[in-house]
Amino acid sequence: RSRPPPVPPLRAAPPSPARAGAAHAASPPPDEPHRISLALHGPEDTIALGAKLASLARQGDVVLLHGDYGAGKTCLARGFVRCWYSDPTEQVTSPSYLIDNVYDDPDGVAMLPGVTVHHMDLWRLPEGKINQLVDLPHVFEHCVSLIEWPERLTPDLTPAAHLALRLDIFHAGAAAVD
Repeated sequence: RSRPPPVPPLRAAPPSPARAGAAHAASPPPDEPHRISLALHGPEDTIALGAKLASLARQGDVVLLHGDYGAGKTCLARGFVRCWYSDPTEQVTSPSYLIDNVYDDPDGVAMLPGVTVHHMDLWRLPEGKINQLVDLPHVFEHCVSLIEWPERLTPDLTPAAHLALRLDIFHAGAAAVD
């Protein structure tokens, strides 16, 4: 696998009037999550965000990908996996039918050599069923996880430490992540 070209920077959208003061707001209380909203202007931005997340990820990280069908969850995962393995041609498809696409690193070329990425889609599963199919404690400790439709995890299966992203569609070709 060869190194991909540098990840293009995300284009900053001008703040909406509703969010104009948000940049100056005080930090939330310690028990509340921090919230950031970004406008993504198409698949290229979504892939770039996935790649940026890969560059920051560490073993044991769990990313919960919320959003409607077609919002860009798999597109974000594609950017993540391609950056993680330094392979801009890596085939990253939706795990809708396979449930868990596993990207092993037998050659040690990942950003963290030997750390596997699990890209799961829980849409077709009843709540909590994934635990019967995947060794979640192992995956959540030793791998990096990208989980679409995480609502299907039960609260006891959802790791306390995770990054939750919500992708929403504004109009054709544009999305927002919160």
